[in-house]
Amino acid sequence: MKKSSLSIVGLVLAALSACTSSDALYNQGKALYDAGKQSEAIALYRQAADAGHTEAQLALGKCYDFGNGVASNPAEAVRWYKRAAEAGNANAQDNLATCYAEGYGVQKNLPQAFNWYSQSAAQGNAFAYNNLGLCYRNGEGVAVDHAKATECFYQAAVRGNANGQYNLGRSYYHGLGVPVDHDQARLWIGRAAAQGHQNAAAFMSDNHWN
Repeated sequence: MKKSSLSIVGLVLAALSACTSSDALYNQGKALYDAGKQSEAIALYRQAADAGHTEAQLALGKCYDFGNGVASNPAEAVRWYKRAAEAGNANAQDNLATCYAEGYGVQKNLPQAFNWYSQSAAQGNAFAYNNLGLCYRNGEGVAVDHAKATECFYQAAVRGNANGQYNLGRSYYHGLGVPVDHDQARLWIGRAAAQGHQNAAAFMSDNHWN
C-alpha cells in the first residue's frame, strides 16, 4: 500500500514537472516570437506542443496558417488546431471551425464548423459566438434561426466583439429575430464603429447617425 502511494506521488510529480517544462518552453518561444525571432520560436513551440501544451499547439497552428517563421501549410495548421481543439482550447476550436467553414486545409464541412464554433462559444469565446450567429443567420451547418443568431450576436457584443456588435445592430435595424429597434441598432453599431469597424462606420454615416 505504501509503495503504491509513493508510485502515485511520483507520477503526479512527473506530470507537474512535464507541465512546468512545457510552460517554460512555450513562454520562451513566445518571447522569441515577440522579439521577431520567429524561426527560433517555432522550435520551442514544437517541443511544447509535442508535450501537449495547447497554447503552443495553437501558436504553431497560427504559424503554419499565416506562414510566420515557417512556410505556409494549411493542412499542418489544421493538424495543430485540431490537437489543441480536441484538448479543449477555445481559440483553437474557433480557428478549426473557420477552417472547416472555408475548406482551408481540410475538406469544407459546415456541420463540423458549426460543431466547433458551438464548443468554443460554450467556453465564452466572443469570436466563436459571432461566428455561430452567422451560422444561424445564413443556415450554414444548421437551419436558419434568426432568434438564435441574434442571441449569439448579443453574447459576442457584450464581450466587446466589434463584429458581434455590428451584426447585433443590424438584427435590430432589420428586425431579424427581434423587433425593429433603431435606437438599439444605433447603439450597437455605434459601439462597433468606435472600435474601428469600417462597415459599422459606413452604416452610421449612411443613416446620418454620426
